[in-house]
Amino acid sequence: MTTVSGSRQPSTRAAHRRRASIRASAAVLRRRGFDAVTYRSVADEAGLPEATLRAFFDTRDELRALGLEFMLNGWVQQAEEFISRLPQQLSLNETARLIVEIATVHDAENWTFTRATISGIYERYLQAGKHPELRTVITNYNSVLADLVARVLTLNGWAATAQGVKSVLAVVDGAVVYQLAAGQPPVPHAISLLEFAIPRLCDATGT
Repeated sequence: MTTVSGSRQPSTRAAHRRRASIRASAAVLRRRGFDAVTYRSVADEAGLPEATLRAFFDTRDELRALGLEFMLNGWVQQAEEFISRLPQQLSLNETARLIVEIATVHDAENWTFTRATISGIYERYLQAGKHPELRTVITNYNSVLADLVARVLTLNGWAATAQGVKSVLAVVDGAVVYQLAAGQPPVPHAISLLEFAIPRLCDATGT
């Protein structure tokens, strides 16, 4: 599986507790935002002594960055699952739908139930940009996300230049944010706009 960092921890008791702490940091971040990630809140979430977390992580910034990385790797894994469950040759509508699923980390079939959670994903993503120590993690995620979208486009007969991929993602993000701000379900509109945009942003390869 592609990951934001690609790093692995040794399989020891300390490593398991450290990973549990990182998972707990991601859970606090996801539910309550970056400012809520503290040694105490994460220790409570993980069921570990606060002193254990202080021994594992030198700073709160490190704890927050690793929690974000863990959350983003989960998003990447979900995107990989969306891709693997479908045939490689998709119609234009199916291609647009899959890219929207990857970008929003949600199954398009369940869009009526997920407006609030999609909003939460975009809120956390935007919040991360306000923290300089998190920007490298976000940059790495953006690169992985672009690679996934390029793969989907290429497999389905569209030439995926770097600029084209960025433009495709911009269409999705713009449509989603616009609909969320209007209090409307974002997924159907994003799929419709992307179905219109892909032939105009990417060249057909004839495969």
